[in-house]
Amino acid sequence: MELAVSLVFTFIVTVLFILVLRPVALAIGLVDVPGGRKRHKKQTPVIGGVAMYFGLLFGGMLLVIAPSIVSLLMGSSLLIVTGAIDDRFELPPSVRLIAQTCAVLVMVYAANLQLINLGAPLFFDLYLGAVSVPFTILVALTVINAFNVIDGIDGLAGGIAFIALGFMALISIGNDIFSLILLLMAVVTGFLVCNIPIKSNRQVTCFMGDAGSTFLGFSVAWVGISISQGESAPMAPVTALWLVAVPIYDVVTSVLRRIFIGRSPFKADRKHFHHILMQRGISAKGSLLIILTLSFFTASVGFIGQTLSLPDSIMFLLWLSCGGIYFQDIVLNKGERLLGLTSIFLLKFFSNKAFDQSISISSKDSKVN
Repeated sequence: MELAVSLVFTFIVTVLFILVLRPVALAIGLVDVPGGRKRHKKQTPVIGGVAMYFGLLFGGMLLVIAPSIVSLLMGSSLLIVTGAIDDRFELPPSVRLIAQTCAVLVMVYAANLQLINLGAPLFFDLYLGAVSVPFTILVALTVINAFNVIDGIDGLAGGIAFIALGFMALISIGNDIFSLILLLMAVVTGFLVCNIPIKSNRQVTCFMGDAGSTFLGFSVAWVGISISQGESAPMAPVTALWLVAVPIYDVVTSVLRRIFIGRSPFKADRKHFHHILMQRGISAKGSLLIILTLSFFTASVGFIGQTLSLPDSIMFLLWLSCGGIYFQDIVLNKGERLLGLTSIFLLKFFSNKAFDQSISISSKDSKVN
């Protein structure tokens, strides 16, 4: 009962902070301005990350949960402040990277969370030893920036985070961190109800901004490392790869593609999976549905492998193979195979008419120039 009350309270606090901060953001210019690569038509407050942070802060006060939540909030504070400043003034990538690294170091040294045992992905037990800390930093930074990069459609980063956290919660039932995962899901839900326009003519209340996407990426990385390390860890490290497969595939594909053509890996473009889908004439809602379906599918594969205790080597090689298919399809076929597979899957669960409406071209909300 106490947990249920805390979850409802956390959800309400997140929504209230969004509503209260919205006029403040409009007044001080903490907004996403239309133009360039952006699709929205009006100035939209980027306060979702701040609201989710305070939702977790106040919601956590009602529960007696792992003391290490303090380190999560400390690291998140760095990301929220830096992200909010970046949302307002556009900081250089180097400054953002330094702030993200500092947040990860808080996780490593304040919460004593680091990747030490990777299981047996290469047919033998892999212990990192002296390279544990730098490898942990690299992995966490990759996840943080993967969520930042994929935040290009209303509900996408939040939806993928919700899916990943949901499967982590199922795997962690009975563990101390279970309540914290549910709190994170509650703040994400509070944001999503304000971010996803149910009706096509309804303007979204807010965006999460860089503050929100980096907060979510950090939280998912924090939880994933926490439940995959230690003697009594409920989740294999390789399972975590499946739970965040789509954003990891997308960011790695983008970086490699830019390097291959001689461009800076930090320079944004419109060649991510969600961009490709909309360039094919699919609406934003349709693209969201397709990518979340793909994310749910990959996470389900990881969960099934975890449940059946499949060998780490098999799960890792399968994950790498899927990543190779993703890279090849996005770079060479513009997502044709991924679109086809997810469309077939969705048609099994939705009527043709409903699905056709969800992926139809929307010149009003989703047209890409």
